[in-house]
Amino acid sequence: MRKLLLLFLFLGGAVFAGAREQWVTGHVFICGTMQAMPFASVWLLDPQTGEPEYAAFTSVDGWYDFGNVEMDRAYLLKVTAPGCETVTKKIKPRYDANVQPNITYNIALERTPDAGMLMPATMYVPAEIAPDAVTIEDVYGHIPGVIYEDGFFTDANGANVRILFNGYVMYSSSYEELCELVTAKDIVSIDYYDLSDTDSPYYAGVLDFRVNIVISDGPENTELPIESTFWDI
Repeated sequence: MRKLLLLFLFLGGAVFAGAREQWVTGHVFICGTMQAMPFASVWLLDPQTGEPEYAAFTSVDGWYDFGNVEMDRAYLLKVTAPGCETVTKKIKPRYDANVQPNITYNIALERTPDAGMLMPATMYVPAEIAPDAVTIEDVYGHIPGVIYEDGFFTDANGANVRILFNGYVMYSSSYEELCELVTAKDIVSIDYYDLSDTDSPYYAGVLDFRVNIVISDGPENTELPIESTFWDI
């Protein structure tokens, strides 16, 4: 089996830039377990206006990455995920020149009482929806209910849809490498997850291309995660 290793993939983006910044990453997981929470939306909001300043989205292993975040100021942290209680709390990240290469902030979520397994709403087989496709990108315009235009995916309501590969987000050179390694025939299935009922989702849906390579995007969690509290106000 071919293997593609992706390190520290950027899953989010800064909406606001500041002077004293530090790289922030971490895991979102189910409280009291080693169960990662995929497809969680992680927001840093202005506590006065509620406007988003940074945002990130977790891969299948619960890993998120804000990139550089302005330190020494207050934010309202909001984390939402399918089948989980929304977490909202005030935090104040402190700049620490001794911490390299990034600050890790782990976040625990509680499952809602009626939460079931996170399952795709629909599954597509490329050979059925795009039988003449040769490359991965040949398949993009043939996925029912999803519009692909100018490099972006949206649903029928115009809401953004995230594309993943084996549950992971990929960018630039890593994506180009994937496209060279994998053809349309290597796609086992395309799983669509509907996140539109989630509180404040970063994306309304996820298209997960299941391909026959091994992908990883961040450090593996081998111990029971502990929720970070050193930023709490």
